[in-house]
Amino acid sequence: MIKLPITSYTGDQSVLLAYNVAVTKTINSYPTLSFVFNAVGQNLVAEDMLGPRTLFTTPDGQQYRLTTSNPVPNSEFRVYTVSATHVGHDLHDSYIMNTLSGVQSLRACLDLMTQGTPFKYQIDGNFNDHDFGTGTIGGGHGDDVLSAIAQAWACEYWFDNYTVHIAKTIGSQDAFTFVDRVNANYISWNEDYSSFYTAIHGFGKQIEQTTTVDNGSSSSGGGAQEVINFAKQYAGTPYVWGGNTPSGWDCSGFVAYVYNHFGIAMHQPTTYEEYQGTVVGPPYQTGDMLFWGGRGSTYHVALALDANTLEMAANPERGTVVQAISAWQPNFGVRNDKMATLVAQSSGSDDSTTTTSTVYSCQADYISPLADKSGIGKIWQDPYTSDTITDENQLKTALKGQLHDYPDVQYSMSWVTFRNNSQITNNIDIGNNGWLRDRHGLDVNVRIQSYTRYLDDRSGNNDAITFGNKIFDSTTWEVRQNQSQDRSRLIAELQKSSGSDVRNDSTVTMTDAQMQKIKQVTIGGDST
Repeated sequence: MIKLPITSYTGDQSVLLAYNVAVTKTINSYPTLSFVFNAVGQNLVAEDMLGPRTLFTTPDGQQYRLTTSNPVPNSEFRVYTVSATHVGHDLHDSYIMNTLSGVQSLRACLDLMTQGTPFKYQIDGNFNDHDFGTGTIGGGHGDDVLSAIAQAWACEYWFDNYTVHIAKTIGSQDAFTFVDRVNANYISWNEDYSSFYTAIHGFGKQIEQTTTVDNGSSSSGGGAQEVINFAKQYAGTPYVWGGNTPSGWDCSGFVAYVYNHFGIAMHQPTTYEEYQGTVVGPPYQTGDMLFWGGRGSTYHVALALDANTLEMAANPERGTVVQAISAWQPNFGVRNDKMATLVAQSSGSDDSTTTTSTVYSCQADYISPLADKSGIGKIWQDPYTSDTITDENQLKTALKGQLHDYPDVQYSMSWVTFRNNSQITNNIDIGNNGWLRDRHGLDVNVRIQSYTRYLDDRSGNNDAITFGNKIFDSTTWEVRQNQSQDRSRLIAELQKSSGSDVRNDSTVTMTDAQMQKIKQVTIGGDST
């Protein structure tokens, strides 16, 4: 039993005897309290105090406000199941009419949030001002403002009753160490492969590019500018695989449509179009077809608008776009004689036309080493666009960090191994960082995202820790998989040499001596 002081909305106080008392904490969330009590003896007084705004105080002094109460009668008394939320959620009680916009300090926004409330705040560390631009903060409940602050400054918070603490990162480093089957029995994890990719294309910063082209016209309607004007009106047309009309087309369908409009027969695919002229290199001219891939096996084509600019049906995400040729250099160009003749026609005018277009300063691909593995290949993630990068090498580095070429792995653990371990002092709180050595022998640095802790030792309590998703790079993940395979082979060899039994469900029965040998190989344990 745990004694929980209780205060009613009228200010009356008593003590409630509760069991199955559990506290759950999660990063950037309000802690919750749950417990059960029997409405007998002194708890009959506490029962009458349940109502709106009722407060409970846990042994650490934190206060929780009643959220739900569920009484179930039995033959002798009523059994209550109660849940409560930390008083930090009282921020929701206030509605802030005022708003702030433009460049604001963290302190100004916290002042806005706490004005007229019993709340105070403490800022741990230094924070730069944030520019809300045309947006605002405020005009909502106090907890809405706190969520907006956490998002704007990418910060974390925790509550000490009515004091909210703001930090860039809460918790401490190297706060715990646990090794599966050594000082921990229940390290488990969940692997999610639903967002696993091995390839990504990226675009650098968009820039404005000005192009000046001589106007050309003739009785036959030719001229470079006419070709340019006709093609550019279709910027934004959707990308449709195999399509060849303005309702949707792919790369070769777009080029064929432009050529056919000017009476030059052309059709898909790229491997046909690349042989409809003479191979040329830069500088390219209006109407040249630009190809990616080796001749005879090209996989993409674009139309040159001038020596610096191209237009292409890029992909389903971008559609038909205009961009700089330098942003993604083609492997070669093809100049069609009929198109070249058309482009060369001119009305003889010295007039010129200047156009401005938005193009990408650079483009690049990053392919994970896992793409070369048999059975995996290239799995394309959504394209990435940077507002600042103008260098192709920098873009490739950024793409490597953006590519999700690993599963989402979330570790969890039974609380009992944390609480009862006597060899190492482990500090458990949300945000704390530490190490697990899993059954693959891999040291994994993890951070506590959430935990549920029972304050009483009643039998059947199921305390639990959940760690935040662990981000593996492809190399580390492959090492993990190889270690797992090595361990499986070791088990099979030991089993074969010692005659261990294998049941019909393929579960291996291992002796203590065999387990010690496996520990020695996989986690460096002492085999003596």
